[in-house]
Amino acid sequence: MKKPELNITPFVDIMLVLLAILMVSVTVSTYQEKNVNLPEGSKTTPAVKKATITITIPNSSYAIVNQQKIPLNDFLENFNLKYGNFNKNALVYIAADKNIKYDTFMKVYAAVVKSGFTQIGLLTK
Repeated sequence: MKKPELNITPFVDIMLVLLAILMVSVTVSTYQEKNVNLPEGSKTTPAVKKATITITIPNSSYAIVNQQKIPLNDFLENFNLKYGNFNKNALVYIAADKNIKYDTFMKVYAAVVKSGFTQIGLLTK
């Protein structure tokens, strides 16, 4: 009598499909949190350094710095209080909605520069 064999090929196929679905759903849920319409950028390879400070500017009234809302009217003072003791060589990413005014973006950018940070990256799509 012939011994039955265990065929694991269908099992491996199903696991690979489930893994692909999991990877796509995690990526989508991670990037749906930010409701910012970024401008188009150049098609270069993304930076591999991990940002220490991430600033998101969804509109002209506030900015989100590492998931904390900071009003833009006193952004410089609040940013210096919370992040003034960070390493000044730390990488800072700024993601601004493409519909905000240039003046609003420059106010945040100038505050980061005045705080002493030298490595500032601008996020695009």
